[in-house]
Amino acid sequence: MRDVFHTSPQESAVGAGVVVIHCSDPRYQPHFQDFLANSLALDSYALIAVPGGVHFLIEGDSAPRFSWVGWSWVQFLRDVASAERVILIGHDDCRWYLQRRFALDPAHLAVRIEEDLRRVRTDLNQRFPQMHVELYFARLAADRAVIQLLS
Repeated sequence: MRDVFHTSPQESAVGAGVVVIHCSDPRYQPHFQDFLANSLALDSYALIAVPGGVHFLIEGDSAPRFSWVGWSWVQFLRDVASAERVILIGHDDCRWYLQRRFALDPAHLAVRIEEDLRRVRTDLNQRFPQMHVELYFARLAADRAVIQLLS
């Protein structure tokens, strides 16, 4: 085996204190990274990026085993990162939701995703009452994303 790259020296991110969950859609990745680094000033965080974002934590829509695994990941990362904060980010035009027909009417897709974000926040608050949960929703606008805080 031969080395192909050596990273620059980095500080250890042990105990990052934050878990971030968002969709893995490549159209949004640079925008999410920019938002987390430059708006929320996060240097390090534990990340779960999967198609559909928080959708994998909702029992009923996906197979129960996905939800069980998802909650296991959240528990693990919460413990490893010593997380007291969770950031959930959804986005408009989610192809996972559209392909899986979780929003039967594409015109109501954003509403469905926002409902799912709020549902997962409620579940997180019940499972981990000491954690602070923040919800954000992103929309693409030309070459940038607009990210809103949800109440």
